[in-house]
Amino acid sequence: MSYNSLKKKYYKKKVKFFDKTPNQNEIKKFDIIIFAIKPQIAKKVLSEYCNFEFKKNILIASIIAGKKISFFKKNIKNAIQIVRVMPNMPALIGEGVSCLVSNKITSKNNKKTINNLFSKVGKTIWLKNEIEIDKATAISGSGPGYVFTLIDAFEKASQQIGFSKKIAREMVLSTILGSVKLMEKTKKEPSDLAHSIAVKGGTTEAGIKILLNHKPHKIMHSTFLAAYTRASKLGNTK
Repeated sequence: MSYNSLKKKYYKKKVKFFDKTPNQNEIKKFDIIIFAIKPQIAKKVLSEYCNFEFKKNILIASIIAGKKISFFKKNIKNAIQIVRVMPNMPALIGEGVSCLVSNKITSKNNKKTINNLFSKVGKTIWLKNEIEIDKATAISGSGPGYVFTLIDAFEKASQQIGFSKKIAREMVLSTILGSVKLMEKTKKEPSDLAHSIAVKGGTTEAGIKILLNHKPHKIMHSTFLAAYTRASKLGNTK
């Protein structure tokens, strides 16, 4: 959501917005500073905060892919309590998942505050270390992109065998949503649910055989590995 969209949504609630870096007097009022920028410009942006004096116990939170806690400690001399967060796109509708990790010095109160904040847009999952959050970036962070790509493939294949785009979308989305809800309700393994549908000699078995011939498990592993490798490289750039 853009700055102007946020301002229109919240201006009646007396929320003050800054369209540039706050000055020293303004920054002293902040309890949390969240950096949500591209990793390629992170060092330049952080340089504007390098010498600020912050409120005691301020929390620095980062939604910058790959950038490690040590990067913030190096580039903001007064950064002490730091949390990395990786939300994903469904947070836009309150259905996201946000993975978090903090440095050891971050207080329980600050962890609770940031957890409550991101709970407003979906689920939160606390991870053990920064390696895990780079891996989460590849799975939950980038995951919606993979899902949309698969949905696009479902739809286009449906159209290729004769359905209109409207009907294809309705069938595909309903099928995917229904399948996810069924798995949540039954708590069964996805492979078991697939096997229960794939009656020997039936239509589902015929389709799954083709799918498995293309090694979907290997494809997904390679997809996650590529994204994780990229996240790690972004974290190593200065």
